Amino acid sequence: MKKLLFFIVILLLNSSLLFSQVAVNTDGTQPNNSAMLDVKSTSKGFLPPRMTGTELNAVSNPAEGLVVYCTDCGPSGWGSLAVFMAGAWYTLSVNPLSPAAGIHVASPEQIVWNWNTVTGATGYKWNTTNNYGTATDMGTSTTRIEIGLTCSTPYTRYAWAYNGCGYSTPVALTQSTLVCWFCGDPLTDSRDGKNYNTVLIGTQCWFAQNLNVGTRINSSVGQTNNSTIEKYCYDNDDANCAIYGGLYQWDELMNYTTSSNTNPSGRQGICPTGWHVPSDVEWCQMEIWLDATVICDIDGYRGLVAGGKLKEADTIHWLSPNTGATNSSGFTALPGGELGSGGAFEYLTTESYFWTTTEHSDINVWWRSLKYVNSTVGRYDCWKPFGFSNRCCKD
Repeated sequence: MKKLLFFIVILLLNSSLLFSQVAVNTDGTQPNNSAMLDVKSTSKGFLPPRMTGTELNAVSNPAEGLVVYCTDCGPSGWGSLAVFMAGAWYTLSVNPLSPAAGIHVASPEQIVWNWNTVTGATGYKWNTTNNYGTATDMGTSTTRIEIGLTCSTPYTRYAWAYNGCGYSTPVALTQSTLVCWFCGDPLTDSRDGKNYNTVLIGTQCWFAQNLNVGTRINSSVGQTNNSTIEKYCYDNDDANCAIYGGLYQWDELMNYTTSSNTNPSGRQGICPTGWHVPSDVEWCQMEIWLDATVICDIDGYRGLVAGGKLKEADTIHWLSPNTGATNSSGFTALPGGELGSGGAFEYLTTESYFWTTTEHSDINVWWRSLKYVNSTVGRYDCWKPFGFSNRCCKD
């Protein structure tokens, strides 16, 4: 009988514990009066049951307020806390993370701002100030081109990611525009570090040196569209390229784009960014500015003094007599000669040949020439595979 009474007492005590408040902690404190379960920790969390969306929807007769962690119910397959309310499962969605700054591209008056994509974001906003409300909606684009800036100036801009739940904190984008550059200043080609003098002739800005970019190949080999800029050096000697620039077949110079006779030509070719291969009409604009007697559409040698104003004014590089050479334009034309038919180099020290972007026919292109025996400018058409010099013109 005593054993039976003892068993009943133990059972009653255990039944009371089953329906008591429960505290899970390490400090021995009692549970809060409002909580059936009070968990306290400074190093660990509470982990609800974890299941996939398929498993979640397979729960039989879920109770109102039932909480689980769904491993694939969030945006873009993220996990999300799920609660059963009003007869349906609801997930706790989150705002997207802040985007990371990308690599920006600067010029003296422009910056191309870039930031990285964010998982779960449905779009992005960009602003010149830290104000989401006035920001420009970029849609899904992660690039913004800003023009009309001041050279040599640091700028800070802001970008946000957003989705249906809200928007991220902003990322600050910082970049300085490039150093101020004016026509007449030297230009450094970022592709190979070579420097070129420049000159303003009328309203046009020209290279004052022949273009010399690319890898030298032997004159017996044709230049090809192989993603590598190729050049010839007179007599296959690199020292001649250092003085007179490279010689290029027309297609290579044009970077395998099409003919143009607009002003400007709109054909960058193998010129540096921001510069282009000049067209026939661009050459003529410059010639008329130097010599009013030039008539643009006349073939052969035109004008009286334009060629002399373009040629370097000495006989260091030009063969004597270098007739009429004054270089009053600052163009400093040098007699780089040509690579002619059959891979033969010709006319170093006696003639300059410059391509234009303008075709005369399917196989011939308009070009310009200067000679040591006169002060005029020649306009002729020539076969595209010849190797000529080039001067770039500013966009």
